[in-house]
Amino acid sequence: MQQINRAQYRELDMLLWDMHEQYVAPQVAFEVYERRWAFIDPDNIKENEQALIDQLVELFGNGCFMPAVH
Repeated sequence: MQQINRAQYRELDMLLWDMHEQYVAPQVAFEVYERRWAFIDPDNIKENEQALIDQLVELFGNGCFMPAVH
C-alpha cells in the first residue's frame, strides 16, 4: 500500500492535527485511527474512508481493530 494522502480522508486529516506532512505511511494512519478513535464521530466517516480503515485493519491489525476509548 502506498503513502496515504490525508486530504482525501476528512476524519484522518482531523486526527493528524499535530502532523504537517500531506502523505502518511499506512501503518502510521492505522495507529492514529486506533489511538485517537475517541475523537471521531463514526457517522461522519465517508464510504471511501471506511474502505481505507478496513484495508488498514486487515494489513496491520490482522483483522482486529482495537480503538482506544476514554
